Amino acid sequence: MSKRSTLKKNILLTKEFALVCALFMLVAGCKKNPHDFILDNYQQTNLVADVTGYGAAQIDPNLVNAWGIAAAPSGPIWLSSNEPGLSTIYDKTGATLRPPVTIPGPGNTGKGAPTGVVFNGTTDFAIMWGKTVTASRFIFATEDGTLAAWGPGTGNVAVIAADRSPWNALYKGLTMANDGGNNFIYAANFRGGTIDVFDKNFQYVTTKPFHDPAIPPGFAPFNIRLIGDKLFVTYAKQKLPEKKDDDAGPGNGYVDIYRTDGVLVKRFASKGALNSPWGMVESGSPFCNLNHAILIGNFGDGRINMYDDNGKFVGPLSSWGKPITIEGLWALENNVPKADPKQLFFTAGPADESHGLFGYLMKSH
Repeated sequence: MSKRSTLKKNILLTKEFALVCALFMLVAGCKKNPHDFILDNYQQTNLVADVTGYGAAQIDPNLVNAWGIAAAPSGPIWLSSNEPGLSTIYDKTGATLRPPVTIPGPGNTGKGAPTGVVFNGTTDFAIMWGKTVTASRFIFATEDGTLAAWGPGTGNVAVIAADRSPWNALYKGLTMANDGGNNFIYAANFRGGTIDVFDKNFQYVTTKPFHDPAIPPGFAPFNIRLIGDKLFVTYAKQKLPEKKDDDAGPGNGYVDIYRTDGVLVKRFASKGALNSPWGMVESGSPFCNLNHAILIGNFGDGRINMYDDNGKFVGPLSSWGKPITIEGLWALENNVPKADPKQLFFTAGPADESHGLFGYLMKSH
């Protein structure tokens, strides 16, 4: 064979190899999630933990089973510390800003077990402190079946504003919303399987149904959050017989959307990646580049999953291709005043809720 023939053959083989490589790369690329650039390269920073070992910048022994997050417009971040019955208050770096606030048990005695918390910027939901009526600024749901409220006039103690413990209520989360020009508190009664609603005077009301007949028996409202002008409700499986805790597992979860009058709008997500979902937040630019993305955090497996605004699963937030898992994950919160809008704050109760963690996620580049 001549040198010219050999050269032509080698060139042909090289072209064929390049074509095969190109086809392989095309097929491999098609199998990738087109949203990988949105989901990947998040870095976890732990700000506060109750003990060493979590790489947190601050140690606060009062932070055990860190649960709800609420921020005041002036910047302080209030957390529910479930196990000791406290609210701990930090700035965006995790530095303690003031002594913790005690969340009492029913009858304003002992210690309560706070879960969700909301900031109240309205003139509604006033509370009694002694013989004085004072404004409330932070309102807590508790596993005792109460709502506790704190205001500037109550010092380092919250007061019981509503008590459904005689009816065996157990609240895992709450939110505030307006319906028909009136403000209401909506609380997820996990044991009772209902959304309990309270008016501006903390009076229990029964006019808002919050019922989805397609939710299987044994699943109950785990959390509720106002996103836009709609209420998102997560459902988790109840652990029998007490119905106090969730029964975590792959696919154990649903998310519904309701109007503020309690009428079901639609099912947002079912089973799939859900695993005792609790934390919820709407997140678009600048945190990620998917407008109106909904992030849902699983208490069951610690993953934070992204959905588009139609409820289509996009994928889990990841770090260098590996899904981020935060053991005992509870709340998610963004757009915290005076914090970087690219930060997604979180709380967690790792080691079976025996420890506490507060931190944030942020894209590394």
